Amino acid sequence: MNPAFPTFSRRLLGQAELWVAGAAFIVMIGVIIANVFLRAVFSVSVLSTEEIAYLGFTWSTFPAVAWLYRQRALIAVDVFFALLPPGLQRVLSVLTDIALVAANAWFCWLAWVLASGGWVRKTPVLEIPYFWINLAPLAAFALMTVYSVVHLVQGLRGQAMPGNDLAAPEHLSP
Repeated sequence: MNPAFPTFSRRLLGQAELWVAGAAFIVMIGVIIANVFLRAVFSVSVLSTEEIAYLGFTWSTFPAVAWLYRQRALIAVDVFFALLPPGLQRVLSVLTDIALVAANAWFCWLAWVLASGGWVRKTPVLEIPYFWINLAPLAAFALMTVYSVVHLVQGLRGQAMPGNDLAAPEHLSP
């Protein structure tokens, strides 16, 4: 067995959200471009383009947001946080992580309710159950709940969090 394979597979699985989001984005852009071309050149439109594009948009957005959340790369306003002493920053960070675990778990539940009701309603042309569309937010919020727990455990252990080096930029220091 190749010793590089576990590293490669871990790296591949570590970016699974990006692979799903990228593939969905390519499908979405592909069907839109194809439909525009067909409409412009042949005056023909593909009826299912909107449904496929909507499915691609949903599956490109939610997994990407989950990946950004895991990396702590979403927008955060931490102006006041940076002004606090390190001990208070840690307490506030842990309290924020607890709130995020609860919020993401709640959103995960709501996404499950939305997805589970999607078997009844189907898209008009392709007759795809909306479950498959509504599964994207469920998967994203489930991942974000897990990532929130990981962030909480890291905060409780006092481990360095990605992005903390930007908390107090040198050009803003007194």
